[in-house]
Amino acid sequence: MGFPDLFDFLGRLQKNNTKEWMDAHRKEYHAHRSFFVSWLDQLNTKLTTVDPAYFDTPGKKGINRINNNLMFAPNKPIYKDHFAAGLDQLTKQGDFYIEVGLKQCLLAGGFWRPEKTLLRSIRDAIDYNGEELAGILEKPSFKK
Repeated sequence: MGFPDLFDFLGRLQKNNTKEWMDAHRKEYHAHRSFFVSWLDQLNTKLTTVDPAYFDTPGKKGINRINNNLMFAPNKPIYKDHFAAGLDQLTKQGDFYIEVGLKQCLLAGGFWRPEKTLLRSIRDAIDYNGEELAGILEKPSFKK
């Protein structure tokens, strides 16, 4: 079990994106989900050693559902084309977002809907230190 198998499963799921297909392949889905949770646990362990301020978030707590929320987006497929998780969830606002999928693989970090005071503080910091931020973003080591 590994990422090539996970991508293969996601590809077959997207070609057969129905509850009936998922029900018939639920054991396989859970095997891939367990692999991804285990991988997240390893990543979480590494992050705890890199940053003392990092909040320990086990993979099982960080992983997102594979079901799309059809209440707000009824035209979406029933199931997503990726596995995803959020780690470092102390505040439930700032975290590392990991997405491994057919169309993209993504590692991102940031704040999700910060409260007004925090948002203003972030914007002020960018405004006051904009040149420094631009310099960091242009560094080859950052881009790499």
